[in-house]
Amino acid sequence: MNMVMTDPLLLEKCLSIKELLSHIFDDLGIENQKKFKIILCDRKKKPHFKIFTVDKVTDSTDLADLMVTTFTLKDAVPVTLEILEAIGCNQLAVELRKRTRDGKDTRVKPELYTRDYLSSYSEYEIPTLQGPDRGVKHRLSRPTFSGFGKHDWTERHRKLPQGFPSESREIVHQYKLSIIQKYKNEWSFLSGQKESLSALYTEPVIIQKNKNDIFKIISVDELVDCLCVEGGSFQYHDPVNVILQGDSGSGKSFIAQKIMLDWASGMFYNRDCFDLVFYLRCEELMCISEEINLIELLSYSCSLTSDQISQMLQQSPEKMLFIIDGFDELRLTQDIYDMSPNTDPLQKAPPEVILCGLMRRYLIPESKLLVTTRTKNTVNKLVKGQQRFTEIMGFSASQVDGYFQKFFRKEFECVRANETLLTACSIPVICRIISEMFRVGANVTSGLETTTSIYADVVSTLLEHHCQGLSQSVPTLLRSLGQLAERGMLEHQVLFDEKRVNETVSDPDGSPFLCQFLFKRRIHQKTMFSFMHLSFQEFFTALYYVLLDEEESQRKVRELLHTVERGWALSRWSDKDFSMTDEEVRRAKLLQPVILFLCGLCKKEWIHSFFEKYNMVVSMNTQSQIKEWINQCSQRYQNEHMLFILHCLYELHEKSFVGKVLEGLILIDLSDIPLKRTDCWVLKYCLQCCEHIRNLKLHVTSDDLKMLQPELCRCKELWLMMNHISDDVDGFIAAAGKGKILHKLNIKKPETHERGFCPEITVSVRDKDITFSFSSLVFTSLTLTCPSSVVSTINSAVQLYRSRHLGFNLKELLVFLKSLSGLKKVCLDGSHLSYTFAPQILSLIQACPSLTELRINPIDGYMLESLKDSLKKIDWTLTVWGNSVLIKADGKRLTVEKLNIKKEKSESIKGESCSSSKAESSSAQSSSEDVFTPELLQGDDVDKHKNTYRFVCPHAGQFRCSLTSLVFVMEGEGEVLYKTVSWDPHVLVGLGQMQPAGPLYNIDCFHGSISQLHFQHCEIFSEENKDGLAVAHLVGGNVEIVQPLKVTETHVIIDISELSSFGLVWIKSIFGIPIRGQVLLFLRNLTLERKILNIHLLPENVPVSEVKSSHGDKKYIETSSKCHLIPYQKYSLCCQPEKCEVQPTTEIFECNFGPNYHPTFEVFLDVNIEEVGLSILEGGKEVWNRRRIFLTEPSKGVEPPEHRRIPETEFVDTHGDKLIQKVSSVMPIADSLKSKNLITVDIWRKINAAKPQDKMRDLLDALNSSRVKAEVYKLLKENEPHLVADLESGPSGPSPQ
Repeated sequence: MNMVMTDPLLLEKCLSIKELLSHIFDDLGIENQKKFKIILCDRKKKPHFKIFTVDKVTDSTDLADLMVTTFTLKDAVPVTLEILEAIGCNQLAVELRKRTRDGKDTRVKPELYTRDYLSSYSEYEIPTLQGPDRGVKHRLSRPTFSGFGKHDWTERHRKLPQGFPSESREIVHQYKLSIIQKYKNEWSFLSGQKESLSALYTEPVIIQKNKNDIFKIISVDELVDCLCVEGGSFQYHDPVNVILQGDSGSGKSFIAQKIMLDWASGMFYNRDCFDLVFYLRCEELMCISEEINLIELLSYSCSLTSDQISQMLQQSPEKMLFIIDGFDELRLTQDIYDMSPNTDPLQKAPPEVILCGLMRRYLIPESKLLVTTRTKNTVNKLVKGQQRFTEIMGFSASQVDGYFQKFFRKEFECVRANETLLTACSIPVICRIISEMFRVGANVTSGLETTTSIYADVVSTLLEHHCQGLSQSVPTLLRSLGQLAERGMLEHQVLFDEKRVNETVSDPDGSPFLCQFLFKRRIHQKTMFSFMHLSFQEFFTALYYVLLDEEESQRKVRELLHTVERGWALSRWSDKDFSMTDEEVRRAKLLQPVILFLCGLCKKEWIHSFFEKYNMVVSMNTQSQIKEWINQCSQRYQNEHMLFILHCLYELHEKSFVGKVLEGLILIDLSDIPLKRTDCWVLKYCLQCCEHIRNLKLHVTSDDLKMLQPELCRCKELWLMMNHISDDVDGFIAAAGKGKILHKLNIKKPETHERGFCPEITVSVRDKDITFSFSSLVFTSLTLTCPSSVVSTINSAVQLYRSRHLGFNLKELLVFLKSLSGLKKVCLDGSHLSYTFAPQILSLIQACPSLTELRINPIDGYMLESLKDSLKKIDWTLTVWGNSVLIKADGKRLTVEKLNIKKEKSESIKGESCSSSKAESSSAQSSSEDVFTPELLQGDDVDKHKNTYRFVCPHAGQFRCSLTSLVFVMEGEGEVLYKTVSWDPHVLVGLGQMQPAGPLYNIDCFHGSISQLHFQHCEIFSEENKDGLAVAHLVGGNVEIVQPLKVTETHVIIDISELSSFGLVWIKSIFGIPIRGQVLLFLRNLTLERKILNIHLLPENVPVSEVKSSHGDKKYIETSSKCHLIPYQKYSLCCQPEKCEVQPTTEIFECNFGPNYHPTFEVFLDVNIEEVGLSILEGGKEVWNRRRIFLTEPSKGVEPPEHRRIPETEFVDTHGDKLIQKVSSVMPIADSLKSKNLITVDIWRKINAAKPQDKMRDLLDALNSSRVKAEVYKLLKENEPHLVADLESGPSGPSPQ
């Protein structure tokens, strides 16, 4: 035996014979393997076998090993042939004889692998790092996605890299053979048997995000192409990295192993792409405790020796692929941050540092990388070079159907009938779990509504099938498993050594929830354990928390929620480069599934079934803890974490609570990334629980839109990002036309390069009119308005949009418009019509008697000349400003103004302005204006936070308001009342690109006359943009656009004849154009220990008085506020000291003109912080330079009303009688006070000995200082949150003291 192991040639022969025999035994099947073993034991020739020795052999690899070890290389094959023929497996005997030259040559030919060698393997199998898989009692069985037909592997495989010398090529050949052998089977965690996976192949949906944030669906082959080819050619000088993200159970590791197997079998489309591929499984490498170098780390993960690896790394590093699987299992330390870029491959370091060295391109920088992860932000910062971000979305509905139809057709009808369960099966691990349950005959269709209920049902099934006669009770077993699971979750550990497991779990070998395998160390093997899947580790952690005693359970849950929320807060201001802050952010992400399972375990139905079934007592206060946290987070994180919050609400499955949370939200924005099918199902349930949603933004596929359509029609405003505009859009348009709830619909396509069509359409309803808008290459936007009763008109336009017949030819478009009935308004923005289109314009007006307004963009003045006389004859007039022309049937205030209409040959048409003298007069007056401070009038209960300004004018002249910068040109004395009002978001619909450019003012004047108004603008004035502003005049639901007499550096001047509401508007796009802005700061106290600094980014022409009025309960911090900001640009806030939490990290600046002024950023501060440093950044550039902000200085802000002040020191005295009657958790409060030395031991004993009704009274009697009362208030909020909330919101009662 020693000779065999020391002779390389014999070793190669041994491995070849073993592999061949292992394949043959695989093909035998379970029944024939049993027969084979019986004949083997009955053989009369020596050596003889004992029955118990053969019974220990559990798989084909072990049986092959037994044959070679017992009979030697020379005789193993002849003995196998003899037994195969004895049991009637003649075909396999013929194949074996052929492959071994009639059983006489022990060197196996490569052709032996032409069988379906890729019949099966699994992402979720946990293999040994080297050599045969021995001692495996349980293997994780998860969703499988790969199956292959028969291939001529020999030809593919033998075409080895020509750059390698012959010796290295043979090494690679043997390496590939070992890979194929390693990943062909998986274990069922319920039946405990190996299974072939070829027939189970179902590839999941994978999406890729490009540079323009556009998503497309790709296959696994295309994913490999991302690594191989960039731009049609190899880019060795610029390495490519692919990041594959997916939730737990989505199939990341499987895809990584599929790529390994494809490479080993020569199945890559580009076979010369990689000379060598290394598969680095992070969870296994983290079991290595000593420091090693890169060469040693790679040798741990494959069958190659260190010398062989070192030799091949030097030959073609640019054609090597490193697959780093399970990045989240790495323990990231400061060593990674401090790692030197000039790292030698032979330099020793912890495994996680070596792996991150590969990712940061410090080691083998020319190589390619594929990294799988559950989180992406930290990976993005570590990985250097070109990045391709991909994500596994799970199974589509058709893929789930196909998966079950192959093997469980009868049972699948039950799944199909349960739509909740059917949708859950789009998660690959759930799909496999359900199929495993079918395999053992379990009932999986009753009562399974949530993910938690599915896992609880699996646990219950395993307990029934595999845990009978255990030495410990079920509650004890589940607690011990939960304790092990929690330790792993907190320590980033999924593999546990035998000693630790034995310390926690009694009889781990007999537990059906743990997988056991051998881990190869340098000179010995080590037994390791893992949960059968990471998701079960997450489930058992949550289960452990609810099985603890009341106080410990609350403490654990509180710490968990705090950790996750702290990670969320830190994620908003983490640095661009990797830092240890990212580790906290990543940790929070990885702990989120535990919270989901906690929500599910709080469901009352499971408390009465699953827990009572096994006589388990659970913590009852966890639900209130979770609910309070969800309610707070839903208000604080309405965008980036809203999807997770919705999943929490779904797991809770309490309709009244879901409705309460959602109805308080202004906007739910889920448009950043396409929603998975399970996400859509969760959203559907949540929408069913509330009457309506104000504003919802989604990124969905057309298939998932069908699932959501009935619920989405109950949204007031709906924004959809879709892969294509489907027929389902008609239903939304019909719903909007009925005028029930939905009154604005925006649909956008991700592809922006499609010829002829812009990716966006908008439908809105206002005053019983429905408006449809979309774009194409020949015009910027087409907007049609008609009565909502004529929805068919809009549907016709949508149908043409989808069929791609609309928008290529303006003449055809104008003909089409004449065929629409009930058309009221048409806007052809960016149409650039020449004078030849004048007859078609007139024909359109005459053919549509309902038409009242038409907007166009002529390219020269000849169009106007040809239209003017014809329009007069039919009582239509036109107004021109900038490059736009408005043609209306009502000519009340419309005049012809020729302003900057350029000819195509750069000739300008200069028209006379009837009001030029007035503009000059206004300019002269500006130098003599008087400044006044208006009187502020108190609003009613509805508008108590809104200012009404009053100005009593003493004489004629020009007067500027010191608070709003409005200028009134008065013809005599009079009284002026003015205030800001809300912009109706629909008032500018149909007016092209127009949008508000300032607050909307409602102005009244009594006993006098105003002849002109000057509105402050925020544009950075130049000759090029001075014609981009106008004034909207709103009267009786209609809007009139008034052209300025003059635009100065600060104001827009107009003439007026009647008063109502006026507001500045931009008539051109301001995208990418900077404006004058301001930064306003407000401070509010949260508790005795915490305060929040609100930072508002606003246009300069928003009155500070308006913002201060709407935040009257906060302290206004006065500082230099001016800056330049670009609308729709991302900005970030830099705050010192760094321990202050900032949310969000970045935010898009949008011009907000009221009435609600929400903060752009929030800084969470300790109450003792007296000074902070703040700056606003655009990218890495400061646009508002660092300021020192003093938080203790007196402010001119309004003092908060008394009922809003901090209640800690007054609460106990005010509500003492209610507290005596209603507080039930007196002893936990007393325990905490005693531990902090706030009450004496004697007082604690007195409270403990008192009757229940007297405990709280004795506690209140002992409170002798404000500090102790404040602490009691804090403890009451933790232990009795609902009681505190009720008392604070209701009338206070008298105190007994």
